[in-house]
Amino acid sequence: MLSREVVFEVMRKSVHLVSIFIVLIYEFFGKDAILWVLMLFLVTVLFLEYFRLEKDMKIPFFYMMYREHEAKSLGGHIYFALGAIAAISLFNREIAYAAVLMTTFGDLAAALIGKFYGKRRIFREVFKNDKSLEGSASEFITDLLVGLAITGDPIVSLVMAFIATLTETAVNKIDDNLIVPIFSGFFGQITLLLLGNL
Repeated sequence: MLSREVVFEVMRKSVHLVSIFIVLIYEFFGKDAILWVLMLFLVTVLFLEYFRLEKDMKIPFFYMMYREHEAKSLGGHIYFALGAIAAISLFNREIAYAAVLMTTFGDLAAALIGKFYGKRRIFREVFKNDKSLEGSASEFITDLLVGLAITGDPIVSLVMAFIATLTETAVNKIDDNLIVPIFSGFFGQITLLLLGNL
């Protein structure tokens, strides 16, 4: 039987699977449509965050999804929406898709594998955190597969997967839902441009 901790982590991460809908809406209805959907989502959740943080209200169901360090700060879904809006606004379609999906599936792989199978905590000295080699390796492999499936370009995919994994592993105080899609997308776009100019 799954422990409460496992169920909680899976529930938290499964919320990010909304990124699949982001890609589908973009694909079938275009950039403007998904940007409006994301802005509507952002306005709604910021409205809810106002009552949660300013008025100390417990929003049904949602209050269970916050980690302890998020109790008095904005939730990760806010940063995820901002990161997705930035990626979709600035990068081409395939890079934006890959950046958003890497943020979801790479983070999911790193969290679940690292939490339940991570043994080698090799990043303590460099990045001052408790993230595991197993978690980071699973994130890199997942991100690389996402990149290959979306862009079809092994070099762009490798760069994006590396940057996404490095960013996820290195940051402790900046929300990874914001920084991973922006950094991985930025370096993916630059790599694509450089390859196009060769």
